[in-house]
Parts: sequence; C-alpha cells; structure tokens
Amino acid sequence: MLRHSTRSLCAILLALVLALAAVPAAVAQDGGAVPVTVVGGVDEPQTYPDQAIDGFTFTNMAYRSLYPSGMQFTATITPPEGAEIDRVTLFYTFATGKGGRVAAEPGAAPGEWIAVPYGGRGLPPWHEVDAYWGVRTRQEVNANSEPVHAVYYDARREWFRAESEDIVVYWYGMPEDLGRVVLDAMAGNRETYLAGFGEPLPYRPMAVIFAPGPDWSEYKGDESIDDTQTGFTGTIVSEAGSTIQRVRTLEPAAIRANCIWNPQNPTVEFQINQAASTTVHEVAHLYQQELGVLHGPTWWIEGQATFFETFPEYPVHERLSHLAELRGGDFPSFHGDGPGGGALTAAEDGCTHLIYDMGASFMRWLVDTQGGIDTYRAVVEEMKHGVALEQALETATGQSFLDLENAWRGFLGVAEVPLSVLDPASALSEPAEPFFAEGDQVTLPAAPFQQTIYTAPSTTSISNAFCFANTPVTILRAGSDGALNWYEVDCMGMRGWMNQGQMVGP
Repeated sequence: MLRHSTRSLCAILLALVLALAAVPAAVAQDGGAVPVTVVGGVDEPQTYPDQAIDGFTFTNMAYRSLYPSGMQFTATITPPEGAEIDRVTLFYTFATGKGGRVAAEPGAAPGEWIAVPYGGRGLPPWHEVDAYWGVRTRQEVNANSEPVHAVYYDARREWFRAESEDIVVYWYGMPEDLGRVVLDAMAGNRETYLAGFGEPLPYRPMAVIFAPGPDWSEYKGDESIDDTQTGFTGTIVSEAGSTIQRVRTLEPAAIRANCIWNPQNPTVEFQINQAASTTVHEVAHLYQQELGVLHGPTWWIEGQATFFETFPEYPVHERLSHLAELRGGDFPSFHGDGPGGGALTAAEDGCTHLIYDMGASFMRWLVDTQGGIDTYRAVVEEMKHGVALEQALETATGQSFLDLENAWRGFLGVAEVPLSVLDPASALSEPAEPFFAEGDQVTLPAAPFQQTIYTAPSTTSISNAFCFANTPVTILRAGSDGALNWYEVDCMGMRGWMNQGQMVGP
C-alpha cells in the first residue's frame, strides 16, 4: 500500500527540494531521533543556467524524471559558426565515479537534443548523477558542457528518506522506524565491515527499499510481473553503489511457506529487522565488488554477505545439523560441484538459502575457531590479489581446505566429505561392454558441433568446458554408474568427464 501523507503540499514540495539539492540531514547523536523527510509524489522538472564553452552554447538545459522509464535531459546546443553537429552524447556518473553514456536524439525544436539514460528501465528511483553533454561536429570542433546534477525522483508516490554517515536510505509503505533500524544496523556493522574488508567503501552507499509485493518489478521493466511468492528480496546496482530491496510479506512467501524455522507469529518488527539485515547483506556485496573479491563459488560469495547480516532469523548451525538428520546424514560438500540450494530452492526442511547458510556457518566457525576476524580478513586479502578461494584459505590458516571443511562438518555433527566427492570415479563400477579402455584415443562424432565436458560423471554436474566435433580425446579412466559408461578424458588439455553416448554419437 502507498503511504498518503497528511502534510500540506507546501511541506511536501519543500522536502523534495531539499532532497534534490542534496542538503545533508542532521545525524542523530546520543540516541536522538533520526530526522525523516518525505520526498516524491510530485513532478519537479529542473532547469540549469546557460553555458558557453569554446564557441558552443548550451541553452534551455532541463531535466525531468520519467521514473520508471528513464531520466530525460534536454538542451538546445548551438555550435560555432561554420560547424555542423555530427553527434551528441550525454555522459553521466554516479557517486561511485562510475557511470555510462547514452546517445542523444534531435528534438522537435531547432537545435534541441534529448537524451534519456535508462529509458529501457533498469534503475530504481532516488539515484543521483552528474551529467554533461559531449558534442562532436563534422569539422572536428568539439566541446563538453559543464556537468549538472540530477536526482531520479519518483513523481508518482511519496517515499521516506533518512541518512547517516554510513548510508542514505529511501523507503515507502512501511513505518518510519524502518529507516532508523537500517541506519542502526549499518552503524553497528561499521567496525565489522572494516575488520573484515580492511577499508571502508570510497563512497556512501544508498538503499532503496520497496514495500512488500510486486511494485519493485516496475523498475526492472514490467509492473505486471508479480514475483512476490518467489521470496526474492534484494540485489545491488554496483556502478551506482546502491542496494535494491523489497520488504518481505508479513506471511512467508510460498517458496518457503513450509520452512520449519518460520516465525510462528510474524510481526512488522520482524519485517523491519529482516529488511535492515538484507541491507547490510547487500552492502557486503558492494564491498566485494569494490575490492575485487566478487569471485569464487556462489556459496562463498553469498555466505560472505550473509556472514555480515545483523538479524539471525534462526540458528544457522542448528538448521544445518537438523537438515543433515532429515537427509539421513547426506550433507552436501563445498568440494566437487559444490552445494546446491539457492534463494529460490527449498530444502527438505522447507527453507531456502541453503548455500547462503552453509557459507555463513563455515565463515562463523572459521572466525570462532581459526584466529578470529583477522583470519577472515587474510582470506579477503589473498582473494583481492586474484588468489583462488581454496589457496587463500590454506594460506590464511595453514590448513588444507579439505581439513577445514571436515573440521567444520565435525562441529555440525556431520560426516566427513565422502570419497566419491573427492574422487568421482570411486563411485563407479567396472565399465560395461563395449567400452573404451584407459589410454585409448577416440575421435568424437561429427555431430553435434560441441560436447559438454562435466566436472563429475553425471549429467547433473557442472559443465566446465566443451570439446568440439571430430576432436581426438584420450581416455584417462573408465567406469559405469549402472546406466551409462563414463570416461574421464583429456581433450586438448581440458580434463573432465563424458559419457558413452557423447563418445559414439547417435
């Protein structure tokens, strides 16, 4: 539901002008109330002073937010006498210093040019940019205007806005306390971010939080898409340094309606705390992006962000131990293909985010037992230099990744990593006749054009490479899973698994 303010129109306009002018709000001190303003809900076109640069004039410069369909900049551009404009480009940058460009199109008036960044959607509201016009002429006489500032405001609904030294947050459809809880969560996490990543972000991030329901689909391209019941709640716009979220519905989304850890009597307070925790999770992804450590397996990337969350919805170690019991002791490993079970997959306990929880549990155990946050930071430092996760863990702890995982599994009461995970061939029996033997060289069929090379002898395992038709491969090992013969092959230096059907064709 949209929030309808009882404030007068004058007050709303004043709040919007203050936000567009980027006037800092006072930061609460000694437990004082954080100022919350109301912005949006009214169209506020903006004009800029004329400019004259190197013989070019830029007049009638204006901006208008067309949210959710882009940021419209217009200008009348007059080149020096004798010069003919060839193309005009609008360049824009966010607070991060990153940005982009969009080609301008001639307008209806003489000399008018129009540029609409994000005209195809993809940017949530309240992002701020500095934008300038780049003009190129057929006579190679060129000029760039001075930058102007613009805010991608939402003229259709009112939003709350609050800020601190850690973050700027916008939200609607929820109580004013939501923003204050987000600010508190970020302040409480300030030292943890610094200890874990070694340095603060070089910009102040922003959180844009949509109300529960389908509204957030509007910025992604189609308001009619309702993905509420998938339970997806957050992402980032890395170039803009922002987190984009949707508050969870009060009742659990259908994807996790049967989760045994759901709160029995969900409250608005639960929604608010969960939303704030999502903010700090997504901000951790901004740190990963900025520091160049957004690589490695998904369980590590998402587990790392979950590690920084401030509101534990359930005891994560206990969840994993209980899940292993439900599976009869069959618990996934970080090795091999890695664990499955993302945000949109429910496990046997009815809950989602298994790889998030496994990663976070492993990292908390690592910090608690292997030297504290300094060890965690050492892993990050290694990965900043492009070192793979497994080697980074070994360097930081002096132990192998396998030994670390097995020690963590012991802590959870889960059996050690099975041999079949470490060596997929160990689960295979003798190959069935007819088969290719170790050392044979086999030329792949002429069709299809390329064949998948799997990381393990299973079509459900990860594919890490392809081998082209008519390519000779060397058989390294052979075995049967009871239905198919599988071969570990060397295809021009690429090693992996292919099955009998791939080797002999239809």
